[in-house]
Amino acid sequence: MIKTIALNAHQLDLFFDSREVTLVNEVVAALCAHDSERAAQSIACLRAEAPAHRDLELFDSLLAFLALFGQLCRDADLATLDQEALEEVLVILDTQIIPCANVLGAAAKGFLRFFWRQLARVANHPFDPARPQLHAADLFLHAEAYDAVEKAANGIVGHARERAVLRWRAIARHRLSGLKGARPQIFFLAWHAAGDFPAVLKELNDPLLDRNWLDFQADLDDLDASWFPAWYLLRYPEAASDVGTTLVQSIDQGSQPVPAAQAFLLLTRILDLDKLGHSRALVEQRERLRAIEGGFFAAYMRSRSVQQR
Repeated sequence: MIKTIALNAHQLDLFFDSREVTLVNEVVAALCAHDSERAAQSIACLRAEAPAHRDLELFDSLLAFLALFGQLCRDADLATLDQEALEEVLVILDTQIIPCANVLGAAAKGFLRFFWRQLARVANHPFDPARPQLHAADLFLHAEAYDAVEKAANGIVGHARERAVLRWRAIARHRLSGLKGARPQIFFLAWHAAGDFPAVLKELNDPLLDRNWLDFQADLDDLDASWFPAWYLLRYPEAASDVGTTLVQSIDQGSQPVPAAQAFLLLTRILDLDKLGHSRALVEQRERLRAIEGGFFAAYMRSRSVQQR
């Protein structure tokens, strides 16, 4: 004899809630697999059983974009996308799809990375300073493919000091090798895009670097971010060996010398002379530093006084 099981109203609610959660999870899984057909079927099932579900409209938007992207891949090879068409796709991603993707929770990043990677792989257009968001390096950065970011950024010829290029290189190198490995790229960014430096620091999200930046501002609040590398060298003299000859050569060969970069290069020599004690050469180099920037020279002398106590 089969025993009848009676469910009260609360138990029924739990059953239906559990069923709805299962259906939603299936929608999320189908979307994250970038399977338009499966996602359409999953959304249809959810709509049939929970027509008032609050996320249905968002799921519909993500499915529509997934289908549109798939159609684009089938009808016109992505490699044929011109800059205008690519920009249109990016605008849709930025303004519509990224906000909708929040409904996917922790899976949102994976869902979006697929599109960034696909677009980055076919973004063969030359670097355009007016539209850096269309370059493969920027698209790979969205996809968190940092090796590819660095390769794409390093392949840009003639724009080594453009703000976007400096940002890509600094972020990619920091993600790949940490603060120590990224010092040259971060310093180069500070010298040639000082106005962008605080914003890039937020992207790097490096606690030690953030503390250093606050200390720099407290010590030299009258100087802009281009002076941060020289201040950093005062705080961490051992960093001189990490910047490498390439960075030093880039300072020497610069067509438009940056005073803060020239001071950094001069300071590397001064710190070596400091180890040998007082000398005429040290006095001469210190005078050159004073001539570049008196405020920074004062900070340098304060640092010497502290070390000699």
